Order: sequence, then C-alpha cells, then structure tokens
Amino acid sequence: MSAQPADQQVDDTSLDAEITALIEDLVDEHEGFERAALRALARSYLLLLTESDRLKVDADRSCSRGFLRGLFSDGARPVAVDDEP
Repeated sequence: MSAQPADQQVDDTSLDAEITALIEDLVDEHEGFERAALRALARSYLLLLTESDRLKVDADRSCSRGFLRGLFSDGARPVAVDDEP
C-alpha cells in the first residue's frame, strides 16, 4: 500500500530528472530550436572553462608558495629537481 494517494504525482529529484528539466527549459527558451540551444550551451561551457583557468592563475599568483608548496595548481609551476645526492 502506498503512503500517497494515487492521483498525487511524486517529484523525481534525481540528477537525470534535473538535467532533463534544464534541457527542456533551454530548448523552450530558444523557441524550440535545438541547434540554438546547443550553441548557447556550448558557448556557456567554453566561457566557464576560460573563467576557471583564469581563476586558477589568479589564485596561484595570490597565494604563498611556501604555504602551498607548489601543489595548488598541478603543473602550473615547474617541479624543482635537485641533482645533488
């Protein structure tokens, strides 16, 4: 027996349902043109990647190297190699 009446619909809060709803909203926002919706999504994604890279560089410059020991942004600083035994 169910705890809810048969006519009451259960909201799906899974990640897949949320993504599906966002996609539907994006297509509706672009008046049903899927190609325009995908273009807007790709543009936003590329801008987000660019901003993320910029923030990493800014954060790397503003933090103490001694505090972070060069581990904040992997690959941003050359690894010091000591040849002495």
